[in-house]
Amino acid sequence: MTSREAAEYLRLSYDAFRTMRSRNQGPTVFIAIGRRLRFRKRDLDAFLASRVQCDARVSDPGQIKGTSAAPDQTIVLAKRKRGRPRSTGQIVVMPVSVYVRAAAFLALIIAVYLLSLSLF
Repeated sequence: MTSREAAEYLRLSYDAFRTMRSRNQGPTVFIAIGRRLRFRKRDLDAFLASRVQCDARVSDPGQIKGTSAAPDQTIVLAKRKRGRPRSTGQIVVMPVSVYVRAAAFLALIIAVYLLSLSLF
């Protein structure tokens, strides 16, 4: 299949398919003929099978309507949080003395500036 046909087979827009491929999130197995890429149906099926996810709220993946949990299939249980992802760094609380020193330094700079204005 061509890239357009592969995108249609995966039910993606062509642009979304190209974006996924450029970010290394799309199918990694392809046949390169010059600058053109070709995809096999079985490789696209394997790509889809690797992307199967199950709702973490369901205790048994076999209970999901219309699916069967075969022992040879790998089902990824992913629980996603809503909203924008946050950084994992911790908030650092500075001691009060740091703020006092910064305020004193700022007051010194303002005083020097005002003195320099009054001298002229």
